[in-house]
This record gives sequence, structure tokens and C-alpha cells, in this order.
Amino acid sequence: MRRAFATALLLAACGQSEPPPPLPETEQVADAPWFICDGVDAPALLLLHRDGNTVRVAEYDKPNGALVDRYDYALAEPEGAAGSVYFGLQRDGADAGHARHINPGMLETPGAAYTTPFTSVQLGARSVSCRWLPRTRVLGFTGRRSFVIHEDQDGDLIYTTYDFADAATAQAIDLSDNAHTTTFSAEVRNGQEMMSAEGVTYRFEAGEGFSYIVRLPRGGAGQLDVMRDGASVQSEPLIAFQQGSAEAAALPGAE
Repeated sequence: MRRAFATALLLAACGQSEPPPPLPETEQVADAPWFICDGVDAPALLLLHRDGNTVRVAEYDKPNGALVDRYDYALAEPEGAAGSVYFGLQRDGADAGHARHINPGMLETPGAAYTTPFTSVQLGARSVSCRWLPRTRVLGFTGRRSFVIHEDQDGDLIYTTYDFADAATAQAIDLSDNAHTTTFSAEVRNGQEMMSAEGVTYRFEAGEGFSYIVRLPRGGAGQLDVMRDGASVQSEPLIAFQQGSAEAAALPGAE
């Protein structure tokens, strides 16, 4: 099993004298987003909500996870070009940017698109390249890190985190199945999924008594917990998250 542990989590988990800095005061967003663009080439994280022809964008900063700004756009008719779909963003009737995703049928493995493969968001003259991993079950973020829970080709669950404190040194990388991401801060494999009427919980055992637990209640905000030998070490509320599934990948023309 490959394991790498984020420095901040290790300091907290081992009971050292340097606690992690307080989380920024950012409200949790319970509504499911259109998509999350976790920047791999810029210290930015964009949360996009779509309501009919209106798109609301909230921008969060790295490394502190603070809310930077909010933007509202009118959504233009999508246009297809060279295997991609472009959703134009307008202000006062003028072009102000776009969101681009690859047509899942153009991927190495179309069925791996558990979430729509949005590759970039352009706001004015600024373009942000988005993290995307095949077979993503959950993409979310807290005030300290973003994370992805995804399946490998055998269906085993993998948890990877991307600490905001590491964003300045993280390297963008492309992997198989059109994955576009960065070097991770932590990775734990062989996760477990537990479903109930209240929601879904993912648990990853990382050795030496450590566990990473992601709780996603139905219709509410989520939580990321780090435990050691059953005791809480660190708890971070999720600002937002999106979920994917194999069933979603099978839907033709799903956005």
C-alpha cells in the first residue's frame, strides 16, 4: 500500500506543539455545485453553481482557503469544437469568459467520466486549468485542502489530498485515462464506502492507527475527519463537494 501523509495532519496527529492554523471563516455550501474547478496551474479554486441561464462563481484562494470574490454571469448557448464543449459566460451581453469540458466520448475510457471532465475556466483574460481524475466519486475542499476520492481500474477506492500549503510547489501532471492533476500531499488506498439513509461515509485506514473519514450527509454540508485509535485528531468542515458515479457516466449528453 502506498501512503504519504500531509505534514499538517501529521503534526496534529502526533500531538506536537504546533497546532494547525485556524480555518478561515468561510460558510459551508450545502447546494450541489454545477462543478468545482480546482486549479492545477493557478492558486485558485472556483466553485460554480448554475441556475438556468445564470452562473454564479465563487473564488477561493490558496494557500489560505479564503473566499476572494463572487461573480455572476449569463450563460450562452454551448458550442462544440474539436471534441470539446464550450459554455460561454457573458456580462451585459458581452463575452466575459467560458467553461470548457471534453466530450466524454473523446476520452481514452469514456466510461471513466463519473464527473463531467471540465478542463478549464476562463474569466476575462485569466484562464484556470481544472483538476480532473477518472472515476471520481467525490471532489471537495475545506479551508486547508482539496481532495479527491476516486476508483482505480479495479474499483478500489483511493483518497488523495492536495494541501493549499503545498500549492506553490505542486507540479501539474497528466496520468492515464486523461487525468489532469498535481502531485498529491497525501494518498491512502483501499477505502470503504458506507451508505445509510443519512448519507454516505468513506473511510480510509492509513496505518499506525490513523483513519481519514469523509462524511457526506444527504442535503447538507460534509465533514473531513482524521482519527487516531478512535480519537479525533482533526476535523474540517467541507466548504463544498460534488459527487460522481458510474451511472452518471452512462447518461448520454450528461452535463
